[in-house]
Amino acid sequence: MPTSKSKTVPVNQMIELAEKMREQLVESVRKGQQLAVDAAKTWVDATSAVAPPNLPKLPGSLYPLQLATVTTFPFNLAADLLDTQRKFAVQLTSVLVAAKSA
Repeated sequence: MPTSKSKTVPVNQMIELAEKMREQLVESVRKGQQLAVDAAKTWVDATSAVAPPNLPKLPGSLYPLQLATVTTFPFNLAADLLDTQRKFAVQLTSVLVAAKSA
């Protein structure tokens, strides 16, 4: 009957591997984002020569509002929620680890 042997990987190697994976993922996301920004700049440059149509102004439109502010708000909210979730996870892990070692 075949037996399976599990390979034990030292914790420090697992941490190093996880860190490398994180760095690669973040770098891939950054490169993808930069490609999107470059594509948007190219599109804006290409279409800037075309006169925009005269569109009517909508009452109550958000357009005069700073678009950067409108764009930044949900990311700030997400960061706050993620920080709260991180603190909760660390606190819960501490409780569970303490209970297991008791």
